[in-house]
Amino acid sequence: MTEKTPKSKSSKKYLVIVESPTKEKTISRFLDAGYTVKSSYGHVRDLPKDELGVDDKKDFAAKYVPVERAKKIISELNAIAKNVDTIFLATDPDREGEAISWHLKEVIKAGDTPFKRISFHEITKTAIAEALKSPRDLDMALVNAQQARRIIDRLVGYKLSPLLWSKIKSGLSAGRVQSVAVRLIAERAKEIAAFKEEDYYTLATKLAKVPSAADKTEYKDFDSKLVRWEGATVEQTILLKLFAEDYRYKTSVFKKIEDTVEAGTYLRNSKLTVSKVDAKAVRQKPKPPFITSTLQQDAYNKLGFSSDRTMKVAQSLYEGVDLEGERSGLITYMRTDSFNVSVEMQKDAAKFIAETYGKDFCPAKPPQYLKKVKGAQEAHEAIHPTAAYKRPEDMGKFLNPDQAKLYDLIWRRFMASQMEEAIFDSLSVEFSDEKGRAVLRTSGRTVKFEGYLKIYMEEKEEEVAGEDEEGANTLPPLKEGDVVVLKDVSTVPHKTSPPPNYNEASIIKTLEKHGIGRPSTYAAIIKNIIDRGYINREKDRKLLITELGALVTEKLKDFFKEIMEISYTASIEDKLDDVAEGTTDWVKMMREFYGPFTRDLAIAERDMV
Repeated sequence: MTEKTPKSKSSKKYLVIVESPTKEKTISRFLDAGYTVKSSYGHVRDLPKDELGVDDKKDFAAKYVPVERAKKIISELNAIAKNVDTIFLATDPDREGEAISWHLKEVIKAGDTPFKRISFHEITKTAIAEALKSPRDLDMALVNAQQARRIIDRLVGYKLSPLLWSKIKSGLSAGRVQSVAVRLIAERAKEIAAFKEEDYYTLATKLAKVPSAADKTEYKDFDSKLVRWEGATVEQTILLKLFAEDYRYKTSVFKKIEDTVEAGTYLRNSKLTVSKVDAKAVRQKPKPPFITSTLQQDAYNKLGFSSDRTMKVAQSLYEGVDLEGERSGLITYMRTDSFNVSVEMQKDAAKFIAETYGKDFCPAKPPQYLKKVKGAQEAHEAIHPTAAYKRPEDMGKFLNPDQAKLYDLIWRRFMASQMEEAIFDSLSVEFSDEKGRAVLRTSGRTVKFEGYLKIYMEEKEEEVAGEDEEGANTLPPLKEGDVVVLKDVSTVPHKTSPPPNYNEASIIKTLEKHGIGRPSTYAAIIKNIIDRGYINREKDRKLLITELGALVTEKLKDFFKEIMEISYTASIEDKLDDVAEGTTDWVKMMREFYGPFTRDLAIAERDMV
């Protein structure tokens, strides 16, 4: 049975407010009878549905009204609040959570009863006890950042949507972030349509080492390919500048099949020897622990989960599951863009790794992963298990299939991030003819030390479309001057690859790269643009622009150039970060945004057809 902690002092009573009933259920098990834990069931106030609710003439003052389903909850919280000594606001540790806490404080009429904010990144007995020992005041900079985001999005949506109804058709919507996301997919459709596929060819060969007179070994054939011909590199990488990123794809000097005939014939009649051997140890670092975007991408690629499904499953793992007589969260907070890991968790992981796999698998110093995400927010932690010893194979019996799969992914990625690098013996060998007209190459690598690969295999990311993976050849011992014989040569046909359509993983990666949206918004953005009919999700999981999506995008591009630009949308996120850090006044930021927007709106209302 879970030990209750902490004890309430003397006969004092406390109210702890969280935003979900699952969190309520988990946290209530950690606290004694002096604590009442209640859920707000999400937001208790919001802007009204039937009016703008923002006064742009009075410093963007917002008119907040109770959410319909929250009216009864507010009444219940008020009744409890009258009979407690302190109210702890224990909502999620991000801007939205801070805003929910502020709204709760605004609607609860508690007289002189103090409100205190507590934050925690995992729902465990220890984390809750520590949070209650160090309460703080509400951070109004975080509240104002969330309020500014909500008001900007309301202004854009509320003003643009009626414009689209009158100019295109009723029921349409536009949004500061969603419209840029749709544009990314619309621009990609144009880029694919404009791409001209071309045939090209390469030469693949099979070689065998010729044994010396004293060597009776029969060496097996191995694969290689022609990499230089007549002084020119056979395969070439073409750089294509796209709307949101650079795209690289492969082609070759052989544009026609006939171009390969001379080279093939020449190779068949040439003596080939080893001209270069490059043997080295290659170290491969593990990837950092998951943040929201990378979790969504990996769950999509490895488990086939949509971003929305991933977040719902992660939320359930965070809020708590029943584990034979106790209830606890299994992972830390899942909306984060920070790679930070607490010292305590790193020690826990190192101890587990050393005991389970051996000290060789533990780095000399705990690994540190720098924040590289644009606009990474607040003092969050990366997504990781709440305890290293809670292995997936032990937790599986307490979880449903989706939870088990996602927990396994999170646990392995985190534990791998705390392990030693993998070491490979890499070998690259080149072969040349006597005249130097042709150079062939083969390569391969073998694992020298598994390191983090002991528990987590990473998939190679294709950086150049059409690029071959490093060969998995088993090579004979080779040194410069060794003679090899050509066993086979074949022409391999290829086509240049157009830029790929976005899928959920790649669109999230692009949004994150450019600082568009935030961890809490990625899943909602994708769901919204699909639900609105701007994007179709195909059976092969590609995201394709619809006629409606293309039309709306073109209209918005014509009249709202700024808000449809990646850089502008990202700059708004940067300014919201400044508000959250207390370095920019949110009303000043709103004025800077709203003036140009209203001018563009007036022109669009007059001229859009």
